[in-house]
Amino acid sequence: MAALANPARRERILQEAQQLFFSQGLKGVSMEAVAAAAGIKKANLFHYFPSKEALELAVLDRFSTDLREHLAAQFAATAEDPIAAVAQMFEEAARGMRRRRYRGGCFAGNLALEASDHRESVRVRVAQLLRFWVAQVARLLDRGRAAGYFRRELRPGPAAEAILSLFEGSLLYSKANRRPAAIENARDMAIAYLEAFRVARRRRKSTPSRSSGPILAYRS
Repeated sequence: MAALANPARRERILQEAQQLFFSQGLKGVSMEAVAAAAGIKKANLFHYFPSKEALELAVLDRFSTDLREHLAAQFAATAEDPIAAVAQMFEEAARGMRRRRYRGGCFAGNLALEASDHRESVRVRVAQLLRFWVAQVARLLDRGRAAGYFRRELRPGPAAEAILSLFEGSLLYSKANRRPAAIENARDMAIAYLEAFRVARRRRKSTPSRSSGPILAYRS
């Protein structure tokens, strides 16, 4: 299959497919639509991805790589202030939602809702991605606890799971109501919870984000 030797075209297909999946959902996008968006024939698309399931999983792999890199950079930049790092996650999401007029939401969250009754392979991949995200937040909190930023009573794993659940739920509510208050309230709740475990009560300084990143899946 000679078409597989063209990585630039494969990347273009994945970019267009991710945008379509983000805006229309997995079920709402056909292979014909992806091929048209990528500027190729449907037959050529199957040279790269033999089925829609293969395409969906490849898009998820691409998104997962982007998210991993983004989280690593974001948390490294705010490593000395874990509360600021968590707050920035919410603030970045709120900015992205405002920019898109409260459409889209979080790609991972959208897929988690749809994948439960779509494809088992996609559901498993999304679950793995969300567990990774929770693990990264938990590692951030655990480092803060080890450094004496948080008291030993803080349980990083359950706290991280609750924070990400709060994050995803607030984006869903904000998307439905076309307003940012839910994300801001969720941020404040997450901050208040973490502040309760803080050893030294210093004033939190939010670190501005450089971009909206892949947390919301697609830079418009």
